[in-house]
Amino acid sequence: MMDLHEFLKILEEEHELVKIKAEVAAKHELGAICKIHNEKPNSPALLFENVYGNKGNKIPVVGQLLASDKRVALALGLSQDNVFDETVRRASHPIPTRLVASGPCQEVVFEGKDVDVTKLPLCTNNPRDGGPYITAGHVIIRDPEYGNNLAIYRMMLVSKNEVTIRFTPGHDGHDFIKAAEKRGQEKFQVAVCIGVPPAVYIASQFEPRAGVFELEIAGGLAGEAVDVVQCRTIDLEVPALAEIILEGELTIPAKTGDEGPFGEFCGYTTAQVPNERIMTIKAITQRKNPIYHNIWLGKPPHEHLYVDALTYAVAAYQELKPAYPALKKAYAPPWGVSIVLILQMEKRLMRRGIANNILASSLYTRSGKWKHVIVVDEDINMEDPNEVLWALTTRFQPATDMFVIPRSITSSLEPSAEADGLTSKLMLDLTIKENFRGEVAEPTDQMRASVLQKWAEYGFK
Repeated sequence: MMDLHEFLKILEEEHELVKIKAEVAAKHELGAICKIHNEKPNSPALLFENVYGNKGNKIPVVGQLLASDKRVALALGLSQDNVFDETVRRASHPIPTRLVASGPCQEVVFEGKDVDVTKLPLCTNNPRDGGPYITAGHVIIRDPEYGNNLAIYRMMLVSKNEVTIRFTPGHDGHDFIKAAEKRGQEKFQVAVCIGVPPAVYIASQFEPRAGVFELEIAGGLAGEAVDVVQCRTIDLEVPALAEIILEGELTIPAKTGDEGPFGEFCGYTTAQVPNERIMTIKAITQRKNPIYHNIWLGKPPHEHLYVDALTYAVAAYQELKPAYPALKKAYAPPWGVSIVLILQMEKRLMRRGIANNILASSLYTRSGKWKHVIVVDEDINMEDPNEVLWALTTRFQPATDMFVIPRSITSSLEPSAEADGLTSKLMLDLTIKENFRGEVAEPTDQMRASVLQKWAEYGFK
């Protein structure tokens, strides 16, 4: 399986990686570089080779790793043309993990008093963040009923061996620890994996039904099992090819403290959270020469949203397609900060009422966290907001082509919703209806093919 080191080599060959040798501060400067850099179209990933702060460590930091559709496809060995269909196929065939005796993630071990997470280049990405954060920590937890789970949760530095961990409602982490509390468990084990193989990173963002282990989806995406090793101090298994592992434990009742503020995926700084759970880190294991992964979050677009554009859409498609053969493709656009879903429908299979049915059914996917769902025709390029807005302007009548669902749930991090995520939802049908009076004005397929064949003759590249 391709690990992070191998992926960076591929990005360099594809001119999708820039190495920054200048000294860069982990506090604010690195995050500002990522944000400004990402505002430029088709900007590459960044490898910061000289990051200072947090005890002057020299571990390089990679940022903007999958902050483009092209790099998300490359992470799976695919192109942008086939990434959706092939991801649907691969994700439908998960492969169980394979336990191995040892792995690179345990080449160097720190336990007990030697644990010091401040030696890692934790970044303070945004000006109002409450402290240094782990933003690309792939968290593995276990529940006796539903098994293992993998997802990314934010963690703020508390001390050399403590971080907060934010299990927000609507995610398996929240449900798992609540169940542990109800069972009367005294401790809750957590493994944090930083710098994971790209297929693992992408799989972590699928949000499948409870009981489906994302590491097995990663195996399907990569076409081979994810090798895992047993942690040294807790009873969990982690990807052998990860760069860094934090082995942690929460007490029940948990030690708590203030957490945040924090610049979140929706683009806004969330308020400080009082009495957030604090995790004790029992061991840190890592490669001899690890690479630390930092995800800058804030005003979109940003890295997280490009991954979700694929994974959330594929997960929704897998759930909806069996009931709606007319569904051709799905997309969760980065501008929609992971709570907008666009569904593309095949015209020959459509009939009256299907659009409204699939709009309503979409709320069955992702535990109903979508805030807006949009249906478009197959001639609309869902990845081009100009085409979506064109369909909204010319194929949509507000009086008949939309409905609102009041008092529903979305992400609690969406700032216009109530604190617990209570919101209304907007469902939009932007497809052409009966008695539509327009015909799209554009070259025919034959005209287009003829011109493209002579493209170089015109002096174009």
